[in-house]
Amino acid sequence: MKKIIALAAALLSVSSFALSANDSWDTIKAEVSADWDLSFTGTAVFVGRPVSAFDVCLDGDQFVTTREFPIYEIVKVGKGHPEADEDGYASVIVGYEILSFPTTYTSYKEVCRNDDKNCKRVAYTVNQDLVKNVSVKEVVRRNVGKNDRTIEKTLFSKEYVIPACN
Repeated sequence: MKKIIALAAALLSVSSFALSANDSWDTIKAEVSADWDLSFTGTAVFVGRPVSAFDVCLDGDQFVTTREFPIYEIVKVGKGHPEADEDGYASVIVGYEILSFPTTYTSYKEVCRNDDKNCKRVAYTVNQDLVKNVSVKEVVRRNVGKNDRTIEKTLFSKEYVIPACN
């Protein structure tokens, strides 16, 4: 019985060892979505909210999402509602939209002196990368016992060029 379990585990883990930076992005994305132990890092793009670089394309100097994302509205549903928070409110999807956002934008941060006194808002420019260095990671060990830490190892990294919109 132990041999059968070991053989099954070996067969299931072979697919992640076969995955490499030489594979196409379609193959890599399919393999990662099919395997619970594989994940991507380094794919975040900001289009009003963080989304995956695989879900955007480049239209001039704007990122545009390739699929619709939900629009949420907070409504009072009552404390007895199963999705309500402590005050009786819930986030409800009211529609869907294609998101777009410039690749270069101005953001603000608050700079303070003297123990959070004399604060002022300072503008800074954010230049989003058009080429992402995406890492494919594999879970080596999940939460065991009271240890709530997941241990991952990087299998490989590969550059992903955000494509132009058609």
